[in-house]
Amino acid sequence: MNHIRIGRIFAACHPQDTARVRIVRYKEGDMRALVADAATGARQRLILASSLHPTALTGTGGRRKSGYAPEAAPAKATPPATPQLQKPAAEMVDWFDGMSGRQFRVAMPPQLLLLNSNQRLHHHRRAEITKVLRRAAWAASRGVPHLERAHIIGVLHPDDQQRRDPANWYPSFKACVDGLVDQGVLDDDDHTRVVGPDMRLGHVVSGSRLVLHIRDLTHSQAADLRK
Repeated sequence: MNHIRIGRIFAACHPQDTARVRIVRYKEGDMRALVADAATGARQRLILASSLHPTALTGTGGRRKSGYAPEAAPAKATPPATPQLQKPAAEMVDWFDGMSGRQFRVAMPPQLLLLNSNQRLHHHRRAEITKVLRRAAWAASRGVPHLERAHIIGVLHPDDQQRRDPANWYPSFKACVDGLVDQGVLDDDDHTRVVGPDMRLGHVVSGSRLVLHIRDLTHSQAADLRK
C-alpha cells in the first residue's frame, strides 16, 4: 500500500461526509495507520489500512461510498458526470444590496467539517468541530474592525446543487459568530449588538464553505431591524 504515506491527506469517500485525515504514522505492511484530523491535527486514532483506498473510484469506475481516498489522487477511470463546481470566488449576490453602512466579508476555509442540527453527534465530537469553526472565524476576521452593532448574513456555499435548508446549519454559523467575538470584532453576540445571523444558500463552491457577510449598524438601524 505505497499510496499510504506519512503526511498525506485522505478525504472521506462518502459524498455526505466531509471528514479529512492526515497520515501520522504508517509502515508498509501495517494493518492499521495512525491518523489525525487534517485541519487541526487533533483526534489521533488508528484506522484500518484497508479503508485507505488508492482512489475514490472502484475498479468498475463507480464512486466508493466508504473509506478514504487521497485528496489529490488522480482518477483511474472517468466517474459519472457531476455538476461543474465553482472555485471560491467573489460573491455573485450583494446580500446588502441598497443598504447603508460599512460591509465586510469573512470567509471560512473550504472543506471544514460543519455542524448540522440534524446530526446526532457525541458532545465531545460536537465540541471539537465547534472549536475548529470558532478558531477559523477568529483567524478569518482579523482585518475586520471593532463594531458596536452588526447585521450578519450567514451564507452556506454547498458543494453540489441539491436542495438544502440553510437554517439547519445554524450551529455552524453560531460557532463562527462566536469566533468574531473572540477576535474582538464584537463585544458580544446578544440581541442588542447582533441582528442575525440570517441564513442563506449561496452558489456552489468546491469543498463547500461558510461565509459571513457583516454590515455595520447604527443604534437606530439595529432597533429598526429588530422590530
